[in-house]
Amino acid sequence: MVSRIGKEIEISPVELASQLAKKAKINLASGSPDPRVIPINEIREAYNEVLEDVKSLFYPGAGGQDELKKEIEEHYLQFLGLSKGEDEIVITSGAQHAMELIGKYFLENDVIAVENPTFIETFNAIKLRSSVVIPIDLDDKGIKVDQLEEFLKLVKINLLYVIPNCHNPAGVNLDEERRKYLVELAERYDFYILEDDPYRPIAGCVPKPIKYFDKSGRVIYISSFSKILAPGLRIGFILANKEVAQKISLLEQLDFSTSTVNQYVVARLIRKGIVTRRMKELYEHYSRKMKVLKESLTDQGLTKFNDPKCGFFLLLDLEKDSWKVFNNAIQLGLSFVPAKPFFLRGGDTMARLSITMSSEEEIKEGVSILKKAVQMA
Repeated sequence: MVSRIGKEIEISPVELASQLAKKAKINLASGSPDPRVIPINEIREAYNEVLEDVKSLFYPGAGGQDELKKEIEEHYLQFLGLSKGEDEIVITSGAQHAMELIGKYFLENDVIAVENPTFIETFNAIKLRSSVVIPIDLDDKGIKVDQLEEFLKLVKINLLYVIPNCHNPAGVNLDEERRKYLVELAERYDFYILEDDPYRPIAGCVPKPIKYFDKSGRVIYISSFSKILAPGLRIGFILANKEVAQKISLLEQLDFSTSTVNQYVVARLIRKGIVTRRMKELYEHYSRKMKVLKESLTDQGLTKFNDPKCGFFLLLDLEKDSWKVFNNAIQLGLSFVPAKPFFLRGGDTMARLSITMSSEEEIKEGVSILKKAVQMA
């Protein structure tokens, strides 16, 4: 017999578009960081230093290595606008592993709420363990808290999943007053907030985390080092109240998947100041590329897009079926991500464009190809 999750799981649109992107000349699909700015030399040096001690090759242990947790607490959280306080840190194999662990702990055919659109790959970890998913619309200030509140008056939810900064795929930042109000709603209506915040290290000036306003342990903060260092390291972390953190640490005993050596490498890179030193330069790097994308789209008359505040992604309304445009684009040598699967409601004509893998000249060329693909559809 195959489980319900086994029957329902399918390839994500991001993975599909990324696979096809390998055959395309221009890649506006991938969500991986720009390979030109991955600190290969610093990472190589950290590996060499860490491997001098054989303990870096031992089993990882549930919850993560104390050395990395200490570095995050003492030298990294402050740059995210947080402090550990009475909470605990749990190290994970990236943010997606964190979501999987949280889903295992909290959900068994429960009701959850999520932004519409949302990042489908991380969201799947909790969607597959839920019975009902309530979509809450976004605007240029993030999730519509008034719409959420109307649902909360009618339906009891267990979790709310939000991406507050450089939203994937919408590119918006959540307004600070809405962040505060989400915490109030969580306390009033008895639910937890999953704050998925991988882009903050490269986001520039953004409001304080939702977790900053949390006084009752209702917010579970999730981040990773994938955007600031490299996704292949697969190191992320959870900051949560002690009860939740301890239970999630116990669940890690089921997989022990977080690499010991990579934990020590990231700890070394934090201690050397390499992680925090990269924040400003990466924000500026991606901002320049996003500016090129927006200007190129405008020049081609593709003007129905949100104005991304930071991060990797722009959400464009093609005004035609995005899968038809996608198939045309692939034939012309361009890959992007049709964004319909990011939406629980609507999104048939939406496309997610990424600035990471292509150079500025390739972005311009890619937009020109996209225009042709739209005209053909």
